[in-house]
Parts: sequence; structure tokens; C-alpha cells
Amino acid sequence: MWFRLLGLDETVAVSRAELGFRHAWPIWLAGLLVCCAVVYVVYFYRKESLLTRWRRIVLCALRCVMLAVLLVMLFEPVLGLEILQKVRHCVLVLADASESMAIADERKGAEDIDAAAMALGRIPFSGKQPAGPADIREASTATRNRLAKAILNHPELKLFEGLAGRFNVRFFHFAEHAVSAEQPAGRVRLVLPALSAEGPATALGRAIEESVSRYAGQPIAGVVLLTDGAWNKGVDPVEVAADLKKLGIPLYPVGIGLPDPPDVSVQSIIVPETIFSFDRVQVRAQVRSTANYRGVKTQVAASIDGDQVDSFNVELAGATQFVQLNFIPKDRSGMVDLKVTAAPLVGETVRENNELSQPVKVINEKIKVLYVEGIPRWEYRYLRAVLQRDRRLDVKFLMTEGDPDLPKYSGEYVACFPEAAAEALKYDLIILGDVAADYFKPADQARIDELVRRRGGSLLMLAGRRRAPMTYYGTPIGDLLPVRIGRQGLEQIADDVYPVVTGEGYVSACMSLQQPAKVNNRLWSLVRPLYRVPYLDGAKQGATVLAELSDTARRDGKAYPLIAWHRVGSGKCMFVGTDQLWRLRFLLGDRHHARFWGQASQFLALSRLLGANKRIRIETDRNVYPGGEPVHVYANVLSDAFEPVDRTEYTVYVARRDTPAAPAPVALRAVEGSPGLFQGYVTPDKDGRYVVTPPVSDKPVANQAEFKVETVALERRQPAMQETTLKMLGEMSGGRYFSIRQLPDLPEALARPDRFTVVRMEKELWDLPGLFVLLILLAGAEWYLRRRSNLA
Repeated sequence: MWFRLLGLDETVAVSRAELGFRHAWPIWLAGLLVCCAVVYVVYFYRKESLLTRWRRIVLCALRCVMLAVLLVMLFEPVLGLEILQKVRHCVLVLADASESMAIADERKGAEDIDAAAMALGRIPFSGKQPAGPADIREASTATRNRLAKAILNHPELKLFEGLAGRFNVRFFHFAEHAVSAEQPAGRVRLVLPALSAEGPATALGRAIEESVSRYAGQPIAGVVLLTDGAWNKGVDPVEVAADLKKLGIPLYPVGIGLPDPPDVSVQSIIVPETIFSFDRVQVRAQVRSTANYRGVKTQVAASIDGDQVDSFNVELAGATQFVQLNFIPKDRSGMVDLKVTAAPLVGETVRENNELSQPVKVINEKIKVLYVEGIPRWEYRYLRAVLQRDRRLDVKFLMTEGDPDLPKYSGEYVACFPEAAAEALKYDLIILGDVAADYFKPADQARIDELVRRRGGSLLMLAGRRRAPMTYYGTPIGDLLPVRIGRQGLEQIADDVYPVVTGEGYVSACMSLQQPAKVNNRLWSLVRPLYRVPYLDGAKQGATVLAELSDTARRDGKAYPLIAWHRVGSGKCMFVGTDQLWRLRFLLGDRHHARFWGQASQFLALSRLLGANKRIRIETDRNVYPGGEPVHVYANVLSDAFEPVDRTEYTVYVARRDTPAAPAPVALRAVEGSPGLFQGYVTPDKDGRYVVTPPVSDKPVANQAEFKVETVALERRQPAMQETTLKMLGEMSGGRYFSIRQLPDLPEALARPDRFTVVRMEKELWDLPGLFVLLILLAGAEWYLRRRSNLA
């Protein structure tokens, strides 16, 4: 009764109650008012001599109580309560609406067909009623999206209707983002009735984060996911699951789809980003096939801009395998589209993933190399043959201590270092062997320095036993090297010391002779004995050490930078601290020796061929962009003196290569704090290959950048339900993975112990209807008695 009088729910539990007053008047004033009221009432009724003694007492009491109630109301009494209130947990239900959910899996196994029929409501989850022919036909090709909607509206399960009685159920659909779904009041079965599967990508991790963040601070019993588990965008959902475990929010993924549908796909293409038009190119395609196609033969073909250049008939392994293709990109230059295609087979779930393309830059120029050597040592003799037969190289040799008449008999030799600046600066790469520093005039050294620092060229020093690098201490060329030259000459090392590839060396193309890494290390260990190496004071700051000596004990644990490189200005400089690399030829032929020097020369000189030696360098941050995504364009602009220009804007022009439309101007804005650097954005409206060019006046001193816009159907590239991923999500978050058959157990898994929260509230007592009713009763009773006593 008291709860009703106070306007409270009788089911709540009050843990504490406290009476207070809104106006805390002084107690002496309250006492004075009470005393005055009592004195007034006693005085008033003592004059009524006609009343009996007991009637005067009753009337006096009624008047005193009425005045006391009025005084209490004037003080505005407040009742402070602490109430234990039961908290309802939230359950978040996320339904996948990406394109992969539109896949119609061809179910052939009885278990898969029965599970789909259960989801569609054609047979009960008990499995006691077998599926009829019509049910089998419907369930065997139902789309994943249809199964998800059927589960939401299932007449037998009434899964989410039951949950709504115990939890606050919130529904979402997601593809690239989580979108809240309206819930019609009282009609839970009709939630998401028009759920479509049109999202171009799946950001599963992001969708979970977004839905949970909307109910931050509220208790969440769990997150139910109706999905095939395929994600191709955003944060890794497994990492999100681990974070939710810390928050006590479990995930309950419900897997929809087949974990191994019939499929053949091209997963990746391994090919250099830049190739030479006259060089044989090796392409490795990673092809994946499911067990359904084990032993089946199909054709894997490579094409350039639609023209097939090689093909190979491969027997599928029912797993991931590599297919090797080879071709020579004759009569081509610039950016081309390399595509690898696996011929589609009968019964494949999707065919969009049977091909994969990658843009490749084709160069039809040769790397211009000048090799300056002293005496014809062993490394020179073998290296000379390697450089001569490399079709990517245009090599000139300069022997400072050899036959002076060699240039007369062979066009491969030059008599001296070029005196004309234009002739010296035309080389992409200069290799210095065991040549004394004083052979080069100050002007020669200055030109080498300019070639590297300002023209984007490269320098490679191959150390010797007499003059290099010892005589270059304190010279401009010595300053270019990535190592600090010691002044002690040569250092004798043990015969069992050999080169060891560093961590940076493993990721560098230069040091990779053969895979795997274990074999690569064994090949480098053959380079011994090294006899003697130059004294060095370590690598310079910022240098990348590719190989060290295996013996560090006698150097107090400090590594010896045997092979290192670094950037100098716009160019590169490499140091090789031994002339014994020719030992790679022992027992194995010269292919590994040739591979190292070929990779090193291409690594050093390729950036110059791509335009690094130009005064104006135009670049994009990537080579391939999805449709509708902005392309970030940069331009590094230098003056005739190779100094950064001082302007606020630089305009470039963007055009599709296969259209006659005029190029569109794009204004690049100066980057604050980076003189000469400009940046801007362009968003192409169509797929295709695009070229970014400078103004006509700058074309002789600028490169051009190319990129490709391609809308890739990401959702169709991974048709399998990712059951392993979904199980990890459940395990990592403290939840559990559910198959369709296990759905009746989901409510029990979501059960949580009752949780209460303390709610503090204040209840105003002075304006309660009961007080006014009491005043009326008191006043009425007094009036009635006075009437009976003929006083009113």
C-alpha cells in the first residue's frame, strides 16, 4: 500500500530510505512555529465553554494535526530511496548483407541439404521428419541470404521472439558498415524482411565494433552473427574478438554456407613490378582448387593486354599450388596489364575468381653501366662475362692498369673517364673496382657525386686488396659510401668466415639466390675463404646492411658490414667488401653469381630508368585503385639548378590511355614544410589505365606516372564459408560457434545471471495526493464536530 501511495512499483526492492527536507529551516524556527500553532489552538478552544472537555480535546487535536501537516508541507519533505533494479542485457544480431551471401551453394551431401531444409522451415530441427523431393530441390540451391532471412523469421525456432522476452534485442545488417534495422513493435519475426545481398565488400571486424560501440556502457549478453565469415576489408575480426573478450562480450557466429564449395581460383601473381621488354619474365601464379577437383586438368594462361603470351596444362592438386609461366614482352613499353586465367570448370560455385590481373611496367631501355677496374683480378674476369651477357645492360669497361690499346680493338672499352659532363652523367650505374682514388681528377669525383646525389644515378664499389676503399678516405667518393672507411688497411680473417644474410637482406631482392631461406644461406656460406677485408668503422647511420661476416667475436660483437647500401640524395650507393663472390661458381656453375650481380645492378639503376633522374618526378601512391577511390598524386619539382621550386601550385594532367578525350588538369598544392613537393587528388569515374603527365613545357625534364582503376568483385573471390575463422571468433571472444543444426541451443548459450543496479531517486512528499486528502479529512472532521456543537 505504501508503494502505491508513493507511486512506486511494488516489485522493486528498496535497500535504503531516508527522509529529508528541501528547505532546511533552522530547528528553532520550526519549534517556534509549532509552539505558536499549539498555543493558538489551545487558546482558541478554551474560550468555547459550552463544549465538553473531551470534545474540546478532540477538536484541538484535529486542528493541531492539520496545522502540523501544513507546516510539514511548507518544509517540502523529500524521501530519498535506493532501489535495486533488474538490468536487461542487450543481444546484438548482425546479418551479413554482402554480395557473397547471394551465392547459391550447390549442396549435394545429405547433411548439408537437411541443414538448409531446417533453416528454411521445411523439416523440424529434431530431424525426425525426412526431407521430401520438393524440399530437397529447394534446399540444395538456396542462397545464403535466403537461409539467413529464414532463420530470422523461423516459425518453429521463434528464436529472436524468445530472446526478446529476456533481452533487449537489437538488429543490424552489415557489409562495409553496420546499419541498424528498424524493429516493428510487437512483430519480431518481420525484422529485416527485405534483407538483400548487395554489399561490394565485407568489413566484419568493423561492423562488430560499430554495433557494440552504439551500446557502450550497457550490458551486452552477446553478439550473434549470421554470416559466411568471409571478410576482405577493415580490421581483422579475430583481433576484435580478442578485444571483446576483455570487455566480457562473447560472439556467437552462425555459419551459413559451405566450407569447401567446388572452386578453382587464381589467388596471387608473383612477378616483378618492372620488367625489360627483351628479358624473359618468369611468372608464378598461385592457384587454389578444392578437393572436388583433385586430379582434374585445366589450362592456366598468361596474357598481356588481352594477348595470350603463355599457357600451361596443370593437374589440380585439390589444394594451393604454384604454376610457372614464362614470356618475353616484345614490342611493348610502359604500363601493361598482366592477367593470369585458370580455365573455368563445370560445377564451380563462382567464376569471377578464375582470373587475376596485375599492372606491370615494361622498359625498353638498357641500363648504362661504366665499370672502372685496376688489374684484371678473378672477380673482374667473371663479373665482366656476367655483365656482357646480361641483355638488360649496356656496359662499358675502363681498365686503369690494363692494355692501353684495348679501346682501339673493342667498342666495349673506353680509354679514360669521360671528361665531358654530359658523357659522364649519362651512365645509370658506375662500378668502381680496385682503383686508386687519385686516378680520378677532382672534376671526375665531382661528376660522380653529382650523378648520384642530384641525377638519380648509382655507385657500386667492389673492394680490393690494394687501393679500394682505403685510398678513398676523406674524398667525395668516400663520402658517398654507406660504410665508414678505416685507416688501418686490410684485416686478416679466418678461412671459415663467410657472409651471413641479415634480416634486411632477406627482404631485399639483391641477396636472394634461391629459395627457401635455408638453401639461400647455404649458398652464401660457400663464399670462403675471404682472406682479407678492408678495415671499416661500421655502417653509416641510415645505411641498410644486407650481409655481415659470420665472425663477430674479434670485433667485440660488432657486425662487419660486408654488403651495404644507402640512399644519397636522389641516388643509391652500394659497397661490397670482398672480391671473392666468384666462389659462388664452385660446384654450382655461374647462375648464382650472375643472379646476384644482375639483381644488384637492376636494383641500383632501375629507379633512374623509371625517372628518378628527372628534375620533375611525378608519382602515385599505388599502381591499382578500386573504382570510386581517390588517387593520391605527388610531384617533386626542382629548378634547372636542381633546387626545390618556390610556388604554391603545380598542374598535372590525367587522361585515360584508351580514349581520345583531352587530359583533365589537376592542381597539386604545395606541401607545407616540404619545398618543391606538391600533392593532390583525382577520382576517375571509369575503369581503365590512366597516365599522369606534366605540362608540355616540362615533358623533357619530367617523367610520367601510370595507374590502373579496376573494380574488383571482392565478394566473389572467396566463395567458401570461413568456418575456421568463425570458430576462432567464438573461441577468442569467450563465445561459441553454431552450425545451423545447433541453433536451438543458442538461447541457452546466451543465458546470463540476473544483474541488478542501484538506482538512487528522490520522491517529493509535500505534493502527494494523500497529504491533500488528509488535510481535507482533518478539516472536514473538525467542521463536522463544530457543526454538531452549533459552532458553525
